[in-house]
Amino acid sequence: MPPKNKEYYAILSGRLDEPTIFSSWGDAHPRMTGCDSRNKSFYTLQEAQSFMEENGVNRPTLVIKDGAGKTTPLRGDKAFYAVANGSNPGIYPYYYVKTEPKVKGYSGACYKHFRTRAQAEAFIEDWKNAYADVCRREIKAELDRGFRPPNMKLNLDILRELLYMT
Repeated sequence: MPPKNKEYYAILSGRLDEPTIFSSWGDAHPRMTGCDSRNKSFYTLQEAQSFMEENGVNRPTLVIKDGAGKTTPLRGDKAFYAVANGSNPGIYPYYYVKTEPKVKGYSGACYKHFRTRAQAEAFIEDWKNAYADVCRREIKAELDRGFRPPNMKLNLDILRELLYMT
C-alpha cells in the first residue's frame, strides 16, 4: 500500500538546471513555487521516474534523502507539523489549532506533517537551503546581466526588496 502522502516531487522545469526528482518537499517547494514550473508529485519514486521518462527525461537528477517515503505519521501516533515558510515558521503539535493559522492565506506557504521531530527539523533546513540556493541563482543571474552593487556592504533590506519583488 502506498504512503498516505505524496513523497516524491518530479520537477521538469523551474528554478533548477536540469529535471530533478526530490524526496523532500522542503527541497522541491522553492524550486517550483512562484515561477513557471512543470512538476508533479507522486507516492513512489518509480512513479516519479516513469513521469520523467514519459516526458523524455531518461536520467533525471535524483535528490533522495535518507528515510524517503517514510515520513507520514502512523495512525494513532503523534505528528509533527513543520512550517518552513509561513507567518511563524516552526514545529507544532496540532494542525487546526497551531499550524493552520501560520499558513492559511500566506502566499507561498510551505508546510508538511511528519512522523518524527527530526524529520520535521530536517524539512525546515531543506527548505531554507533550497531557498538560499534559489536566491543565490537569482543574484548570480543579475550579476551576469551586468548588475553591480554600489558598494560591498551587505544590505539585507535591499536584498529583501529584490527577493520579494520577484
